[in-house]
Amino acid sequence: MLQGSLRRTRRAILAQGLGILAATVALAQAPTPAATAPAAPVGPAPKLVVAEPIHDAGDVSKGETVKADFVVENQGEAELEITGVHPACGCTVASFDAKVAPGGKGKIHAELDTSDFQGPVAKTITVTSNDPTNPRLTLTIKAKIEPHIAVFPGYARYIYVQTLDPGTVAQTLWPLDGQDFRVLSVDSPYPFIHASVREATEAERKPEGKGRQWRVEMAIQPDAAVGPLREFLVIKTDHPKQPEVRVPISGFVRPLLHVTPQVADFGAVEAGAGPREVALTLVNFGEDAITIEGIDAGAPGVEAKAEATEAGRRFKITVSLTPGVAKGPLDTTVRIRTSSKAQPVYVVQLKGTVS
Repeated sequence: MLQGSLRRTRRAILAQGLGILAATVALAQAPTPAATAPAAPVGPAPKLVVAEPIHDAGDVSKGETVKADFVVENQGEAELEITGVHPACGCTVASFDAKVAPGGKGKIHAELDTSDFQGPVAKTITVTSNDPTNPRLTLTIKAKIEPHIAVFPGYARYIYVQTLDPGTVAQTLWPLDGQDFRVLSVDSPYPFIHASVREATEAERKPEGKGRQWRVEMAIQPDAAVGPLREFLVIKTDHPKQPEVRVPISGFVRPLLHVTPQVADFGAVEAGAGPREVALTLVNFGEDAITIEGIDAGAPGVEAKAEATEAGRRFKITVSLTPGVAKGPLDTTVRIRTSSKAQPVYVVQLKGTVS
């Protein structure tokens, strides 16, 4: 009887499996419902059409401004509203017609400044409108930018630490088209980057260059402001086809010493509740190793100690409030004395409230 029961159980399981398989096959073979089509606009609608969405300016001298006028047509039955014109980097939209009547035409005027480009370029402009079937349209300005003055290396990148010796980057300029020219002026975007110009010496000349060559030297000064560098040095020339050369300046100016976080904020502290600590990290970006000579607390009940985590380079500064700290706002400083001749003292501000 046991064997008969097992056979009946196997048949039941098999029948159940076949039923599941049949249902799965039937589901797979069932027709897929058609995708829901976008709802057609109700009533008259505008239709944005640009017959020539690409403007090819061909060969253009570097520094020249390319101007393009795109004709916009409204082939719909309702007023077309252009809600936005968004150019890519390098393009400037001067004007556009915000509304175009049914059957009418409008204009989008765009400009491309080629001063910072070289070789083939294609810059896009995105147009948004109330056309329900084509709310976004892309326009393109194409050109081949031909420089007439060569610049080597053509950029200046600094990773500089305050107070160190001035770092100098030199640029050599020469004509590519054989047209002799003079450098009239050099304008630095930063007061702490000094630029000068003179005719290149024989040793400084590039062998591939012809005619007179010019040497522009850019020196970053010890008082450079901390932060990123991302501007252009502007070189004015009397070249008839390229009166301006722009050299990108990039990089970062670091402080000689830096503490993170820059403020020791204790927040709200209860007097007599036991010591409260804030840990700071002091980093030395200079060339020479330093030591911490001592730390002067700015108020009674404030203590501080230093521990070198990387000899001469990185230190852990622990600032503590003891039960003897006075009640009220905590607005004082801690002076970290170092062996650095350029920055013998680093001051950290302390904040908080003791209740």
